Amino acid sequence: MELKPLSFWIIGALLILFGSMIAGQARSDVLGATTSSFTISLIVAFILILIGGLMWITVAGVIEK
Repeated sequence: MELKPLSFWIIGALLILFGSMIAGQARSDVLGATTSSFTISLIVAFILILIGGLMWITVAGVIEK
């Protein structure tokens, strides 16, 4: 097995993990959280999950060939 697809799969898994951790811990009612900081944290989590999914889709396309 090549190293490149495996590295894309691992990077994608880590990005999805970090995005899920951020989204799971984001709360708007904690002390010091503003509406904009809460929104930015959700946007960052969403982007990390999307990029991680893109990495997995890339690996699926490479393995199928």
